[in-house]
Amino acid sequence: MTRRDVYDQNAIVYAVLEQGLREVPRSNLAFFRGEAPLWRLSVPSATPPMDLPGEQLVEWGGSLRWLRSQADALVMREAALRAGGHATLFRGGDKSLGVFQPLAPVLRTIHRRLKAEFDPHAVFNRGRMYADL
Repeated sequence: MTRRDVYDQNAIVYAVLEQGLREVPRSNLAFFRGEAPLWRLSVPSATPPMDLPGEQLVEWGGSLRWLRSQADALVMREAALRAGGHATLFRGGDKSLGVFQPLAPVLRTIHRRLKAEFDPHAVFNRGRMYADL
């Protein structure tokens, strides 16, 4: 068996696994069931394993990290921010701090201006992502 054969076989196995994960609804995986809060962290793919409490599942070559954890929202968001990403409370947990990562002041200003331009009468999705936007 040549290197090329091994590479081709590994590529096929990887493609099958990737396709399989895409075709299986996440709700069918045991990881996504249960009562513990479910966090979705989006970070650069080269981010090393994150030392966070709870059970983790890594997708998209490391850039999408799912975490079942009772950890505080501030802990989750700070860890994601340090890695160059953001955290979203996907399901369950305490939503009093909001489910989305707070926007940096400059991004908040841009977001507010875009909403004002595209929806000047504030008709659509008021407060859906952020209470005051």
